[in-house]
Amino acid sequence: MYLSILILPLLGSLVSGLMGRKIGVTGAHFITCTCLLLSSLLATLSFYEVGICGSPVSINLVSWIESEILSVSWEFLFDQLTVYLLALYLAVEIGAVLVLIQLYKIFIKINFIFFVKRLSSLFVCKAQVERPLFTNSQNKGTRLTTNIRKYSTLNRYDSLNEKGSIDSKFLEWFVGFTDAEGCFIINPFLKKNKLSISSFVFMFKITLHKDDEKVLRIIKDRLRIGGVRVYKDECIFSITKQKEISILISIFEKFNLNTSKYLDYLDFKEAYFLYFDRAPNLNPDSIKDRILGLKNNMNTNRILYDRPENSKIVITKSWLLGFIEGDGSFFLRRDNLTPIFSLENTAVQLPVMLKIKEFLEASLGFDKFSLYKVQNTQIIVIASRKARTINSKSTVSITIQHINVLNNYLIPFFENEEFLTKKGKDFYDFKIICKVIYEGSYRIEKIRALILKLSNTMNNFRLSTYNGEVKFLTLEELEILLNAEPTVIRLPDGRVIDSTTKKILPKLVCCVYEILTEYGSFILANSLSEAAKIVGLYPDTLSKYLDFNASLTLAERSAPNSTEDLTRKDGYVAIKKHFIKRVRVFTGQREAALLTSLRSEYGVCRQNKLFKD
Repeated sequence: MYLSILILPLLGSLVSGLMGRKIGVTGAHFITCTCLLLSSLLATLSFYEVGICGSPVSINLVSWIESEILSVSWEFLFDQLTVYLLALYLAVEIGAVLVLIQLYKIFIKINFIFFVKRLSSLFVCKAQVERPLFTNSQNKGTRLTTNIRKYSTLNRYDSLNEKGSIDSKFLEWFVGFTDAEGCFIINPFLKKNKLSISSFVFMFKITLHKDDEKVLRIIKDRLRIGGVRVYKDECIFSITKQKEISILISIFEKFNLNTSKYLDYLDFKEAYFLYFDRAPNLNPDSIKDRILGLKNNMNTNRILYDRPENSKIVITKSWLLGFIEGDGSFFLRRDNLTPIFSLENTAVQLPVMLKIKEFLEASLGFDKFSLYKVQNTQIIVIASRKARTINSKSTVSITIQHINVLNNYLIPFFENEEFLTKKGKDFYDFKIICKVIYEGSYRIEKIRALILKLSNTMNNFRLSTYNGEVKFLTLEELEILLNAEPTVIRLPDGRVIDSTTKKILPKLVCCVYEILTEYGSFILANSLSEAAKIVGLYPDTLSKYLDFNASLTLAERSAPNSTEDLTRKDGYVAIKKHFIKRVRVFTGQREAALLTSLRSEYGVCRQNKLFKD
């Protein structure tokens, strides 16, 4: 009995700790409480025998040393002092257990209240559910003929202005990001019989990788609506409250979505106002059928993609930045070290991609010669790709991989903008890679290796869930990349030479050919062969004429000895009643201011025979 007082609590603890998963929470509670109760009863009995009656008990467990001189053994001695302390210990232990039980009850109550609040804010909009869809109606025969889209969001519901002033550029960015990552959802709630619908819940959601939790919290803080939660490897921004949904609608009323998300938004908005702002005489069954019809034709179930006639696709810089942060990509093709910017979406977004191309052509700051090159060659490419699997969809993409356009136009266009997602880190690395490749430093083996190493830290390689090993550049290696020596020289007429050998690098030539005809009109040609065909020469012959003219010094081209010499002053060469010259393109704003000095320096260099043909 006396050993059981000590063994029972230990036994209960071991069984609950080692076999807790098998016996479950209830089983663990039963075993530990039973052992503790039995131990308490036995301790009470021992307190009576030893403490009150004064009968100490000694239990010999095992002998250790047995000899004629020394005898050592292990034993338990239960005297009055021992049982007094044991009784005090059990009293304290029982009291502690009772206190823990009370605290556990309070903890469960607090967590239950917190869980209900989180559930109502993140998953179910309480304001939406509280309004039942189906009520007794005296006009059950009424048909749903009301034009639901005849309403003003700003008049009927809280507008965005009630949340205070929000930067319009951020709102444009948010709309572009929604076009890429947002989703409008209508969820029906069933009655207890699981046969009919009792209510609807309206939700707007953006789901990203958990590494981009920061951007979702920025959206939440700046809009001051919605909530953010993290689930496994995803983070989710969601809006479900009726008042907050109306604020969201006011944003999309002012800044239109451009992709097919706009059609989902229109259906979402119609269902929302039909549910919350319907006329009292409408038939509930008709309302249910209409909302279900809208829901079943949204998102992946959509078949018709025709936009309303009064809606236009409007591309702005901030919208495009948001769209790029969702669906854009900056990466390096590693086999030939080609930097590529790509923007990809489903094939039905082709009209949006065409508008983006138009916007880039108009906004990147191309001069007339560069714009001609862009519009007549594959510089900004729109391509379609068929679905790879049964469950996938065909896609359309817009791609730029011309290093001059990337380095001199696209990167300067976005480098002062605020990237909110981790795409900004990819853009910064992409900017470094483009600079090094544009200057020809990649032709140095050490620099080439560093470029490849940097590219292996971009995009998915930088995700916290990436399982492979990622080796980031050290500060010293980054400095080497940033300060790499250029290996090419770009000439004023668009040709590029090796800075060491001074030989022309044909693959890097970037120019158009301007031709003045005998009738006084100007013609532009994209390539040497096209220009040669116009003037009636072989390409090699025309190239020699142009190279010879470029080899003349500025003074020689200015000598007024003949009509041909006079044209050379402006860089033209007279050939068969035509005047032709190379014109460098894609210089960008960074280099355009230097062209004048470059032209004169180039003439001096040729005079000193620094360049080889």
